[in-house]
Amino acid sequence: MTDRKMPPAQAENKSRPRVAYFGASKLGMECAVLDDGRSGYIQRSLQTAVGMNRKLPVRAFEDFCAKFAPKALEFLEKSGSRFEEVVMPHGGSAVWVEAGFLTKLAGGIIDSALRGRLKANQKHMIAPCQALIEALGEVGEVALIHEATGYQYHRAPDALQDLFSKLIRETAADWERRFHPEYYSALCKLWGFKYGNKHRALPPVIGKVTMDWVYGVVFPPEIIAEVKSRAKSEKLHQWLTEEGGLKLLEKQRDAVMMIARSSVDYKDFEARCSVAFYRPGQQVLMNFPQAEAA
Repeated sequence: MTDRKMPPAQAENKSRPRVAYFGASKLGMECAVLDDGRSGYIQRSLQTAVGMNRKLPVRAFEDFCAKFAPKALEFLEKSGSRFEEVVMPHGGSAVWVEAGFLTKLAGGIIDSALRGRLKANQKHMIAPCQALIEALGEVGEVALIHEATGYQYHRAPDALQDLFSKLIRETAADWERRFHPEYYSALCKLWGFKYGNKHRALPPVIGKVTMDWVYGVVFPPEIIAEVKSRAKSEKLHQWLTEEGGLKLLEKQRDAVMMIARSSVDYKDFEARCSVAFYRPGQQVLMNFPQAEAA
């Protein structure tokens, strides 16, 4: 019996890294974790994220980076993964770049704008790049990718344990007000009633909103489950660390309050939150507007 040779294309695919986890982030990038554990993006989606034409050839995109974001290319050179071709879950191929590249790309474009190097038809990229820098500064690229792909639920146990130690205290802290009257007043307005009597019990729906859009957005389900299991007479936030858990909680609390204040009713509020925040299982794809024709 003679050995059958593998077709060239199939043999080539077998030698390339494969995408093990894939998903779209709330900022519109296609995120991918490879079978060797590396996290990154599908390159074409980064072009859309910064306001470029998605169909721009890789070589043209590389030339753009060399001119306006050279540090992004230097990062890829050092990581040894410069525009790497990978196998997608459906069997096709795509160009992949490692996490860390996007921050340097967006930063380079903003820096070029400040130096007056961008052309008039490129200035529409400034706004999405600013939004990306702000968003990535809050959560980090790897965390964003793991959330989008679902890889956070497949991490090694020691990584999850490390997250527990950063967000959850060993013992509950003394009670201190974390949700102020201004927060409850903004939420109550959504149903048309005023928050005034501090001794009156709040409707259960207020607690559900807090769990869904404050705790549920910033904390993985494992963290919430662990805190709930520890809390007896204490409030959940009493188990959160000062520098880790509480900072995340309070920042999200304030964001939810601002959206509630500007919403006309709960339906409007929920729609705005669905666009602004991502929760596991929720498919939200945000596309930045292109520049209008002059």
